[in-house]
Amino acid sequence: MLSYLPLLLFVAVIIATLVRGRAVRLQSGTSAWAFLHARGSQRATGAAFALSGAALIAATVAIALGHGGSPALLTAGGAIVLLGAPIVIVAQVQMGNAWRVGVRDGDAPLFVTSGLFGVSRNPIFVGMILMATGAAVAGAAIWISAAAIAFAAACYLQVRIEEAHLSRQFGAAYDDFRRRVPRWLRV
Repeated sequence: MLSYLPLLLFVAVIIATLVRGRAVRLQSGTSAWAFLHARGSQRATGAAFALSGAALIAATVAIALGHGGSPALLTAGGAIVLLGAPIVIVAQVQMGNAWRVGVRDGDAPLFVTSGLFGVSRNPIFVGMILMATGAAVAGAAIWISAAAIAFAAACYLQVRIEEAHLSRQFGAAYDDFRRRVPRWLRV
């Protein structure tokens, strides 16, 4: 049963993300799927994010089918995924109607500074990187580790794009937030 944990948690986050996207659309009238309209570097980042994410989902299926690491690695990896999944879901909810997947010019209704965003400017990405790391540990395969590294790199690049976007939209208020709250985690 432990081998199914990463897959079940990945599926839970995917479902929560789809539900959250629908809720944002219904509440704000704006699609949360900004990646669909991406251009330039954000389009390339979105493609890397999607491809590495798909590889990680395939990895969780392989792990569930018994192609994971030892019981100790499955336990450790499952625990890391279990740590990351609720962070992703809670942070998405805490963003309310500001939640987006990607950025669009002129589309930044607000930026969130409370809840998990008080300890990380990017808790959704932190949670997703934890999930990717957990899958790599549980799967104990080079291809899964490569997918996790590619996923983390895509997250880093997207964060840079989002930070520049928010700085343009909110100026000094966002720059002050950047000085007070770390990009990843406050330790």
